[in-house]
Amino acid sequence: MKNPKFSIIVPHYDGVISDEMFIEGMKSLDESTFRDFEVLIYHDGPVSRPIPDLSEFSFTYKYRETKTRYNDWGHSLRDLGIKEASGDYIIHFNPDNLLYPDAMFNIHKSIVRLNELFGGYVDIIICPIIMQGMVRVNSKEALKVSLHRTYDNRDTLVMDGYPPMPLNIDCMQLVGKRSMWLSQGGWYNKEETSDGLIYQDLCNKHSYTTCGNLIGEHR
Repeated sequence: MKNPKFSIIVPHYDGVISDEMFIEGMKSLDESTFRDFEVLIYHDGPVSRPIPDLSEFSFTYKYRETKTRYNDWGHSLRDLGIKEASGDYIIHFNPDNLLYPDAMFNIHKSIVRLNELFGGYVDIIICPIIMQGMVRVNSKEALKVSLHRTYDNRDTLVMDGYPPMPLNIDCMQLVGKRSMWLSQGGWYNKEETSDGLIYQDLCNKHSYTTCGNLIGEHR
């Protein structure tokens, strides 16, 4: 049986987000116009109550709970997903995210176009997203850019993820080849903001390009 094009890795812990938001995130995956994907859901430790029923959705998914809780912002669960995924490319998706219906279609289109142009696939596609309730703040003291959540959650910020560096790229923005992730040892940094650190490192070592279409929202 042919491997799927994408593996979507979803770390979860009951109580961190509402069941309604979890279902909204899963529904956004189910509404994808590109159907060649699998969903891998990992719960951080034994559940205190069942996760919401996913039987209404048509996508292929696997679900399991870890024996103990890692409590490291889902990073150990992302690492499990990388090692157990069967897709060619990996998308990291938090259950409170939204993926737009044409997101995977547009990412795949970018991959095909690059293969036609250069005769080979790039390792990484960086995609823009909307950050809900966030604004960008310049810190003169540290001479760096940081993201801050707004008090009323009404602001939105478009993040293109370029350049790929801490505080300038979100977890769901980098779509990478599974073989690349495995060559680096999986999700090898478990710090809270490790997505930006890892993504910067990966882009320094591997070829990457950008996808011009917004693929989803961080809520």
